[in-house]
Amino acid sequence: MVTKRIEREVLFVELTEKDRQLLALMQKNAREPVASLARQLGVSRTALQERIQKLEAGGIIEGYTVRLAKTVAQNAVHCFTLAALNNKSYPDVSRRIKAMPSIQAVYAITGEWDLIIHLAAETLEKLNREVNALNEISGVVKTASHVVMETKFNRTIYAL
Repeated sequence: MVTKRIEREVLFVELTEKDRQLLALMQKNAREPVASLARQLGVSRTALQERIQKLEAGGIIEGYTVRLAKTVAQNAVHCFTLAALNNKSYPDVSRRIKAMPSIQAVYAITGEWDLIIHLAAETLEKLNREVNALNEISGVVKTASHVVMETKFNRTIYAL
């Protein structure tokens, strides 16, 4: 049996091949009935429910969400902003950008830039205000923003 160890704070959970298969199925459809998932995996409903509870308790499954259809989600204006920071201010900048509800995700990267920041707003005008607010944060040295014209695809299923 091949297992994969995932660390969450001080809690370790060993993922089995069945865990990975279950997570792949749940990422495709988290509302799939437990009985159906159990049949697909060849385990009992009770065993599968216990496995799901173990993954939730271990922090592997953090929650369940709704993915909006492309036609609904595309009404928002999205932007990816590269940001260079004064490294001494990194913790303060992180706190400030985390408090901005328009920011969807932040990725620390290597190279000339320190962060890629994904912003979304209802209109281009609101997005412009958010990008300006980002530029005004003390510790942000420079930014370069790129507005998304079209999303070709958005994969939210992760291989484990």
